[in-house]
Amino acid sequence: MMYTLKYKDKVFRINLEQEENKFQIEIDNEPHPVEFRKLDEHLYSIISNGKSFSIGVLKNGKDIQVFLNGDLYEFEAISERERSKVSTAASGVQEIKSPMSSRVVKILKSLGDEVKLDEGVVVVEAMKMENELKSPINGTVKDIKTKEGDSVEAGTVLLRISSE
Repeated sequence: MMYTLKYKDKVFRINLEQEENKFQIEIDNEPHPVEFRKLDEHLYSIISNGKSFSIGVLKNGKDIQVFLNGDLYEFEAISERERSKVSTAASGVQEIKSPMSSRVVKILKSLGDEVKLDEGVVVVEAMKMENELKSPINGTVKDIKTKEGDSVEAGTVLLRISSE
């Protein structure tokens, strides 16, 4: 199955071919064989190049969030028609969402604070691990939707950042 995904300002064409618990993944025509096991609705155990990873995946419409090694990667699934129209710079209002059920440990920014691309904005704890969620754009914190100590479900909007 062929997918086109946008991450920040880059567009990737990904082809997934599944055979039992093995995937042949081609990213921009480069093959990457992986083994996987689904642990729950949003959590997978993956082995690639002899290394084991736990990956959380949350899909919401065209938005796909991937939580890997303490980092959150936000992708947008795009159609072939949209692919030709992709802007080279992310802008507008971006939502920072909880990648899985977790507890908000620390909010690193206040309302109105300026943030840089990949700068930490909130720390959440899930599965006894603290993870810093980062800004996908340069901008200003426009809305904080949670507070420290809150328990949140996967996909809950924690705060919004605007580049406008």
